[in-house]
Formats: sequence, structure tokens, C-alpha cells
Amino acid sequence: MLMKRISVLIASILIGSTCMASSLVLIPTNDFQETKQLLQTKQLNIHFYNNQFVIATSIDDLWQNHVVLDSNPWAGGISYYLVYFDGNVDQLAYIESIESRASILHAREDLWIVKTDENKHGQLPPAKNDGLVRIFNSTVSLPLAQPFVYTTLDEADPFVESLLEQVSGENITTSVQYLQDYGTRDAYTTQSVEAQGWIETQFEGMGLDVEVMDFTMPSGPASDNVIATLLGTEHPDEYVVVGGHFDSISSSEDAPGADDNASGTAAVIEIARILSQYGFDRSIVFCAFSGEEYGLYGSAAYANRLGEQEMNVLGYFNLDMIGYLEEGNAITTTLIYPDAAKPLADFYTSVTSVYLPEFIVETGNLTGGDSDHTSFNNNGYMGIFPFENIDSYSPYIHTADDIFGLSYNSEEQAVVFTKAALASIATLANSGSISSVPAILSGGFNVFPNPAKSQVKVLMEDDVVVLLEVINTQGQLILTRTIQNGSFINTDSWKPGIYFFRVTLGNDALTRKIVIQH
Repeated sequence: MLMKRISVLIASILIGSTCMASSLVLIPTNDFQETKQLLQTKQLNIHFYNNQFVIATSIDDLWQNHVVLDSNPWAGGISYYLVYFDGNVDQLAYIESIESRASILHAREDLWIVKTDENKHGQLPPAKNDGLVRIFNSTVSLPLAQPFVYTTLDEADPFVESLLEQVSGENITTSVQYLQDYGTRDAYTTQSVEAQGWIETQFEGMGLDVEVMDFTMPSGPASDNVIATLLGTEHPDEYVVVGGHFDSISSSEDAPGADDNASGTAAVIEIARILSQYGFDRSIVFCAFSGEEYGLYGSAAYANRLGEQEMNVLGYFNLDMIGYLEEGNAITTTLIYPDAAKPLADFYTSVTSVYLPEFIVETGNLTGGDSDHTSFNNNGYMGIFPFENIDSYSPYIHTADDIFGLSYNSEEQAVVFTKAALASIATLANSGSISSVPAILSGGFNVFPNPAKSQVKVLMEDDVVVLLEVINTQGQLILTRTIQNGSFINTDSWKPGIYFFRVTLGNDALTRKIVIQH
């Protein structure tokens, strides 16, 4: 009787249409090759893809098994969403809650596609955790071929091992508790804005370059993204990105969001704390996204901006729900990614097998929801999502019981997930092995640390006196002095940016590029 009632309600608001010029269509795909072919088709403008289907604007009616969703899409500011379900969702109640404000364009057991006028009705609510994805009127792209090779590891790097030793479960849990104590971090609440400010303060205290990134959400002002960058020393225009969303949501006023997703946010903060102490060849970006629970808004805005600016992102690591472990289970991750991100997924699996050999990594599909890695994949960047065991993730998320001790119940697992991401990021951010104190480079000259804050130390192969010149990126000479091995240079008054240290001894001159951050 219940299923009949659901069917009647769906039928009463299901929109049918005929294929016209500029129709929104769903096209099933059997494999990644089919998706690639569709992306190369001029008659299609694809807005979303995964391993099962694409959603596109079509100017033709040539697609086998396609479903016409709507004609003249996005006219008048109409919004479209994927709404995911699982066995715990009361679909009848959800239908009744949205039938006056949204139209169901396509329905199957675990997924609906709906449209709504949010200018008139406001923000569409999700049906479940991570269960709402906004379909934006933009064109997706596949990752470009990278000259960088995502190699498999044969042995551990001692420095990466030293980084893993610094991961503190106490720090992660403290951050989870602090974020939980806001009571809610629903993106539209003042508490979420306060949490945003706290995260900003954490990153600033590490000496990182921090941006608060505003973006638009349907129901007005909301909390923003917090983006922190550690500039690379050799290839600053190549980026490795890690992130997780800090907003929470619940069916009640209480949305403590300990596991979803204070846990992932805490891991990003802990990774930033450790890596910000060192220099890496490539730039590393630490992201705390808002608006994820309402449709991946924050990460979509950021990833879209990266694409528009043609930023070279080697990979995105998503941390979303890392702290729940069902009693009796081994610590396992279900690694979620589209086929386009397989090189990065294989790289992560290889890194974890070397540094965390007991950590079980299994590939899987999250059929009942999505997370911020999708924003990167839809904007031409490889993104992967190491998730809790997909068969036994926290049953308390999106409720008032998503709290420390009940939903976030395994600090040990949170540490393992954090270490796996940290090892992958540190390895990917360097073209070769790294060390906490750099070796003296060929020619007998180096500068440490890099990036630096208030001072640097010059390392020389021989204890000789040489002339040092420091030049900024505008070609201006800002310092000239004689130095020898072990000399310190005060950089506290210098503007943040890139500087070139050049030493001259006789007819020989050597230059090192140094990044100054305050």
C-alpha cells in the first residue's frame, strides 16, 4: 500500500517532455570509454558524469536509451538536483515535503532528478546524508594528461615516516569536539559562520596564506569556504589539494556533525599543522568547504574557479567521515572515485600499502550519495574519496546523535585515515625524496627552511666567505652582504613571495629560489 501511495505521488508530479532543441537529458553509460566518447560529442554539453550516466544539454535526439528530463533547461533561474536515497529514508514523507516546491523529472529506487524554482521556494532540502548534488549549468571536463607520473612506491621515505609519527589523535579528537560544540554547523546558521572563523584562525596560526572564499547559495547568506595554501618551492604552479566540508545538517535543530564531517575537517587541520612546518616542491592547498550538505556548493565554486583559472591540480583528496568503526570490524576504507581518477586512486593505494600495510583499501561505489571529490572530477581534476566502510558507516549522521563517543567512536581509525592522506599528499607534492633539513645541493649551496617565515639559514659546502645577493620577482636587488656557512638572514620585514638567493665565489654563481611566508 505504501509503495502504491509513493507511485501515485510520483506520477502526479513527474514531468514528461518531448525532445526539443536544448533539452536536458540523462544518458546511461556502460563504461568509462562511453563517457569519454560522449564528452567529445559536439551535440552534447555535459553538466555531470559518474560511472553510470551523464546529464547533458542536447541539441539532438540520437542517444540510445536516453531520458529527456526537461526542455529549455535553466530558463527563469530553475535549479536541478540529484536526490539520493537509501533504505533508511522515508520516501513518502520526502515526496510530501517537496511536492509543492519541486518536480520529479526522473525517479528510480535510489536516485531522483528534480527541478525547483529556488528564487520562489528557497533551498531544496536533502533526503539523507550527502544526498543532494546540484547540477550546475557548466560544462564538465575530464582530467588532462599529466607529464607527472603517478608512480607506485617500492619503499618508504624516512621523512614521510617522520611526518606520520607527528599525527596526533588527541589533536584530531579535540578539533572534532570543538566543532561539535557549536551545536549545529548548518551552512545558513551563525554557528557555521563562527566555525568558519575558528578554522580560519587555525590555518593563520600555522603561517599559511588563508582565503575566505564567498560563494552563492539559494537561500541567502551562508558560511564560506576557508582555503589555506602552502606555496611550493620548485613548482609553485602545480597543486596538491586536500579538503573536507565543515558544514553539518540534521532533521532536527541539533546538527553536531561529529563524524559528518567534523572528523574530516579535523584531519585536514592536523595535516596542515604538520606539513606547514616544511617546504615542498609543489604547492599544497588545505580546504574546509561549506555548503556540501545542500548540494556540494562550496567545493563546486572552488573547483570551478580552479578550472577557469586553468590551475594545474595533480590530485584532490577528500576527507568526509573518518571516525566511525563498527565494533568487531577491521579499519577499512572504501575508496570511491570515477574511472577518470584511477591513476590517483592507484597512487593512494600504493602509498598506503607502503606506509600503512595493515590498512585495508577496497574500491567501491557510493550509490546513495556523493561528496566534494565529485566537484573536482566534474571540473577536470582527479579527485578520490576514502570513505568509511561502505557497508557499515555511521548510522547516526544527520541526526542529533552524530556526536563524539557514539558516531565518532574510533580515534584510532581517524588517525589511520589522516596518515594515509598525509603520506599521499607529501609524496605527491615532491618530485623525489625530501628531508626535514635539505642536503647541500650540487655546487655547495642551499637555504633552509623553504618556505621560510622570519629567518633563513644558509648552508655551504665549505667554510668560505661568499657574496650573497637577494633579488625579488621584479628583479630588484633587496639585499647584498657577505656570508659563510651557517649564516642567518632575517626575513621578517620582507613581503611574502618568491625570492632568489644568489651567491658568487670567484667566477661561479649559484641561485636558489626561496618562498617567504608570514
